Amino acid sequence: MGDNVTHEKSKGAFKNVAKTALKIVFAVGLIVWMVKQGALNFGAFAKLSSPALIAFCALSTFAQIFINNYRWLLLLRGQGFKTSVGSTLPLSLIGLFFNFAMPGGVGGDVVKGYYIVQDHPEKKLAAAMSIFMDRLTGFFVMVAMAFLAVFTNFSDVSHSKQLTSIAIGVSILFVCFVTFYGLSLSRVLQAPWAQKVFTKIPAGAKFRRIYDILHSYRQAPRELALAMFLSFASQAMVIAVVAVIGHALGESIPISVYCFLVPLGLVVQALPISPAGIGVGQAAFYFLFNSYLHRASDLGPTAMTVMQLLNFGLGIIGAYFYLHRSRPRPLAVES
Repeated sequence: MGDNVTHEKSKGAFKNVAKTALKIVFAVGLIVWMVKQGALNFGAFAKLSSPALIAFCALSTFAQIFINNYRWLLLLRGQGFKTSVGSTLPLSLIGLFFNFAMPGGVGGDVVKGYYIVQDHPEKKLAAAMSIFMDRLTGFFVMVAMAFLAVFTNFSDVSHSKQLTSIAIGVSILFVCFVTFYGLSLSRVLQAPWAQKVFTKIPAGAKFRRIYDILHSYRQAPRELALAMFLSFASQAMVIAVVAVIGHALGESIPISVYCFLVPLGLVVQALPISPAGIGVGQAAFYFLFNSYLHRASDLGPTAMTVMQLLNFGLGIIGAYFYLHRSRPRPLAVES
C-alpha cells in the first residue's frame, strides 16, 4: 500500500516537472522565434542606455510593485486583518520571484496565498479571497482602462479588423466584470430564492461562503474604492514605462493608445502559459502595437522584455525573503 502511494506521488511530481519544463521550452521557443523574425531586436536596447531612462523605468517598476502590495493590504484590512506594509511587502516580493518559476504572471499568487493562509490558518478562506479580490481588481481596471480608451481611439480601432475584434471582446469583458461586482456587492443574492439555489447546487455552501466574503467588502467601501484607485495608479506606471521606451525608440504614439494596448498585453501575459508570461507577453505586445502601427516595430517586445528584466531583479529580493522565511508570522485580526 505504502509503495503504491509513493509511486503515485512520484508519478504526480514527474508530471508537474514535465509540464513546467514544456512551458519553459515553449517560452524559450517563442523568444527564439521572435528574434529570428526580427520581432525582438536586442540591438534596440542600445537606445535605452540612458541612465535617466533606466532609473525612471526601475523606479516606476518598484512603485508599481509597492502600489500593488498596498492595494492587497487594503483588501486584507477590509477582511479585518490588522497588518502592515512590513508584513505584506516581503510576501508580494516572494510572489514576484515565484512568477518566474510558475506559469503566467499570476503564478506567484499561489505561493503568496499559501503563506498568507499559513500565517493565519483560522481565517483561511478570507485570506485566500483577499488575493483573489486583489487580482480581480487589477484585471478589472486593466479591462476598464482599455474599454474607456476604445472611445478615445475609436477611429484608429475601427480601421483595424484585429483591434475591432479585440475592442468587442474588451467591451464584453467589461460588462461581465461590472455584473460580477454588482451581484457580489448587492443584496440580490441574499433573497430567499437565491438562498434556495445555494442549497440545491453542488458545493452550494462553499459558494455561499465565498459570496459572503466578497459581499463583506460592501462594509469596507473606503478600502475597496482606494484599491480601485491604486489599480489605476499601478496601470499608469506601466503605461508610462512603455510610453517612455516608445519615445526612446522614436515611435510617435498618443498616450491614449498606450492606455488601450498596454492593459490588453498585460492581460494576455498573465495567462498561465509560460513562467512570468515570458515570450507570451512579447508576442502579445508585438501583435497589438503592430496592429495599430500597421508595420513591424521593436517597441512592444522590447518594452515587455525591459519590464520583465526589472521585475526579475525585484524578484531576486523576493528570493532573499523566501530563503530567510523560517516559520509563519501571524497577522493580527480584529475580533
